[in-house]
Amino acid sequence: MNFKQLFFTVITCFLFYTPAQCQVFFDDFKSSYIDSAIWYKHDAKWGENPKKGTHGGVVPANIYARKGNLVVRALGDNYKGSIQGHGQNTKVGGAMRTVKMYASGSYEVRAKICPQVGALSAFWSFYYENDSYNHEIDFEFPGHNQPPNNPDSTNLTWGLMTNWTGVAENQYKTTDAYFGNQTDGQYHLYRYEWHTGGNGQTPRVEYYYDNKLLHTAYEHVPFHAANFTIGIWFPNWIGKANFDTDYMYVDWVKITPFNEPNDVK
Repeated sequence: MNFKQLFFTVITCFLFYTPAQCQVFFDDFKSSYIDSAIWYKHDAKWGENPKKGTHGGVVPANIYARKGNLVVRALGDNYKGSIQGHGQNTKVGGAMRTVKMYASGSYEVRAKICPQVGALSAFWSFYYENDSYNHEIDFEFPGHNQPPNNPDSTNLTWGLMTNWTGVAENQYKTTDAYFGNQTDGQYHLYRYEWHTGGNGQTPRVEYYYDNKLLHTAYEHVPFHAANFTIGIWFPNWIGKANFDTDYMYVDWVKITPFNEPNDVK
């Protein structure tokens, strides 16, 4: 997003939204470092199922700013370098989350996802208290790997859209949908509009790709404020990580709060 676009966004905000809604979060990564006042780098591992395969989690060394981009590095099964993962030094990604939590709003990322079927590029909101209170919205790539498909059918022209209020099977729903060519070397715009509801708004999550609405979810819509995360990791349900090193590039991130009545903060 350039200065003119940002200026238009600010003017539009003050013309059509309340002051609270105008607290827009925006980062275009023009600095040579990640601002620790607004971002927290993860150094952890989650979601591993040893029976289906292990991974090395995410480490701070794999996420950094360079030449006006956020760079997220993915280390595949062929990696033999010096970066240390969690439990193993292959299938290691990177992730960072906002320091602040946000609830209803527009979440936008302009990015080039990692062009490997064995690395999951993801953008997600996440708040967890316990397994019955897990409020989460996920944009994940690649897709075409959910039942009746399987990891061997994973395809980068597909993506996963999931919203959760808990981890039990009756508390979330995943939509596995066709997006088209996402690895053409061009930046693409990923956006979800999260409505917790109230004042005439129906609770829902709308998922957009390059400003085209692909899916609207009305079930299991979160309402608790959450940190917004960007990253790459290596779950067991995607394809094989038959590569050494590859990357996701993020041009900018913008969060525009809606501050709807049903928000819990």
